[in-house]
Amino acid sequence: MGFYRPTPLGTPIQNTTDGAGGEIGDAQGPFAIARPADVTPDVPAPPAWDEALAATGEYVTEAPITQPNCFGCGPDRQKGDGLRQFLGLLPGRRLIAAAWIPAPALGARDGVLPTELTWAALDCPGGVARSRLTDVGGPALTAYLAATMLRPVVAGERHITFGWTISHSGRKTVVGSALVTADGQLCALGQALWIDQKVATDVPGSG
Repeated sequence: MGFYRPTPLGTPIQNTTDGAGGEIGDAQGPFAIARPADVTPDVPAPPAWDEALAATGEYVTEAPITQPNCFGCGPDRQKGDGLRQFLGLLPGRRLIAAAWIPAPALGARDGVLPTELTWAALDCPGGVARSRLTDVGGPALTAYLAATMLRPVVAGERHITFGWTISHSGRKTVVGSALVTADGQLCALGQALWIDQKVATDVPGSG
């Protein structure tokens, strides 16, 4: 999935699909395009459940929380109204991780997390890895997210999400993310490009 401009608010949007993917757009044209992609990042060994719990504890006590209402990792979201992945630093490793139990309310009738929510669960681990494992800092936007789904994610069961950095150049940071069961079975993996937002330094009339 590639993103070309911010998602408009309060504007009717259209979702079109074909055999090669799909587009989401409005009267000005598409702002997101989906196409098939091969996702093959080198996935680090997943943390154990106790390690992920320690990382979640680090989030609670130490992490700077800049987006408390984020659907993926915001603590202000109520159970069933957000994913509530509390992603913290993993002691001794350059990983971000969370011990995560998807709320049962997020599952479909068969208890499986919908595909779009599994995609969403892969976004924040990479974004938090960018902000906490590099010296970049500041706001950034997801330019693309590619993902591969390998097995169902069952709501109400223990899972671990984790993220890491792959490369950094200029305003661009490539990150990886993965979602595994509590015993380490890979459910989904992703790779994303995050681009630092430009911050205005000259304020009109300030001189």
